[in-house]
Amino acid sequence: MADRNRKKRSCKNPYRTSMGMLLVTVVVLSFLCVMSIHMHTLQNIDRRYEVQENELSQEIQSEEKRSEELEESKAYVQTRQYVEQIAREKLGLVNPDETVVKPRG
Repeated sequence: MADRNRKKRSCKNPYRTSMGMLLVTVVVLSFLCVMSIHMHTLQNIDRRYEVQENELSQEIQSEEKRSEELEESKAYVQTRQYVEQIAREKLGLVNPDETVVKPRG
């Protein structure tokens, strides 16, 4: 007899059961919408990070090339040829066995 009463109670109000299912469906759909929006936002952030990573990689390559050029320049500055060149250009000095010819004018 108790089983009949339980069946009658659950069958008495089918509106209550469908409202519960509708509520669960709305909650699940809302959750899916929020998650898809969040996923889209994260994808945009990921794309921006990829672009930034590429830019930084190019900048690193550029700075490495510049560093190599500076090392070459540093090696050249320490040579006797560079010292003689600066002495001629900046100070106007010449070797003792050279003759200086100045243009008139």
